[in-house]
Amino acid sequence: MLAASIAILIAVIAWPQKKTELPQPDKNEILGMLQEQSQIASTEVTIRKMGIYDSETHIATLNPSKWKLGKRLCVIPVDVTIRYGIDLNELKETDLQFISDDTLQIRLPQPKIIDKSFKPATNQDEIVTLSTGLRDKVGETTIQQIKTMAFEDVISQEKELQAQLADELTRNTETVFTSLLNTLGIHPVFTH
Repeated sequence: MLAASIAILIAVIAWPQKKTELPQPDKNEILGMLQEQSQIASTEVTIRKMGIYDSETHIATLNPSKWKLGKRLCVIPVDVTIRYGIDLNELKETDLQFISDDTLQIRLPQPKIIDKSFKPATNQDEIVTLSTGLRDKVGETTIQQIKTMAFEDVISQEKELQAQLADELTRNTETVFTSLLNTLGIHPVFTH
């Protein structure tokens, strides 16, 4: 009986095993998996801009070349936060095309500003007074005007921001997608 059991065990071990292949996910499943990676397809940048209050004209200016010595009343730092990336919600099933059994062509959306903001709350400790003498303090309305100008100045430079961040962001997204899809036996090819 022991000899028969050993013979059956050897036959089972020696019998050629049928390789079980996992079914390849369809484009809709792949699309959902890629869209879940939205955090890796974006980066957040905080840019500090200095807002200036001119005590002579009472006009907020951001252009240091227009500053006049003895006229400035205060400098107000403004932190503008920009989330820049590839909006993976714009990735559609039509952007995914199998060009062979294991090669998937992916057309990624163009990187863009996804979100932008600044904190309206003012930290009075960060406001630096640069003038002397009896001058009125800058009011909250003027501070908010300066912050808004700083925000708009940063956003107006969108093309420069895109040039600095787009290539690296696209490359990082492609690297993560390649790693993710290779585990499924799919080789991605990217187009833009």
